[in-house]
Amino acid sequence: MPKGFPKTNFLNSDVPEVVLNRLPIYLRILNQLQQQQVKVTNSKELATYMTVEPSQIRKDLTYIGRFGLNGKGYSVKTLKNNLQKFLGLDASWNTVLIGGGRLGKSAVDLINQQKNKTFRIAAAFDPSPNMVGKRIMRMRIQNLKDLERTLKTRNIKIGIIATSNNSTQVVANILVNNRINYIINFSGFSPKLPEYVLLKNLDPGLQVESMTYHLRQSRLNKG
Repeated sequence: MPKGFPKTNFLNSDVPEVVLNRLPIYLRILNQLQQQQVKVTNSKELATYMTVEPSQIRKDLTYIGRFGLNGKGYSVKTLKNNLQKFLGLDASWNTVLIGGGRLGKSAVDLINQQKNKTFRIAAAFDPSPNMVGKRIMRMRIQNLKDLERTLKTRNIKIGIIATSNNSTQVVANILVNNRINYIINFSGFSPKLPEYVLLKNLDPGLQVESMTYHLRQSRLNKG
């Protein structure tokens, strides 16, 4: 466990975690509706895209404000813009990528697929000396020993871990010791971190494994 953690918890929020997890889903639906040139929507229509009751959707959206159109529902454009602002997607956040191998390239591809400038990879590092000097996304992979200086000079707020499992905890500790309290983890190992650090594990294998569970249950039910 890293030393010198501040006692401040940056994750205090009036919005329940379960609601925060649904807000990006609403945003995706609004993007889809906008592509279909839909101008106005309502909670009943939004509920057809997910397993959430219209009443819960209305309650969720009150956390970002009241943007109804006199009982007609919501302006798709207005609701989308306010959701983006509420989620911090109207700004650009500098990130640092740790890991220049296969996982690192997967992380870069995923960010590029978002087709927005919310997350900007400002620098890349790797704990392996063999990777130093190679390039990823036209960036030269740097030595992890130089991380502290880069974090201070590039105003980096988010760390992306894309290393082998045996390096994940060490890299996470280094990030937190340098006051990076928001971490996206692509490795298959979930590091132990203080409660005030926001960690999002994005291991695609976990999603595949949950899918195969449902496939197995379907096969068993068929007898």
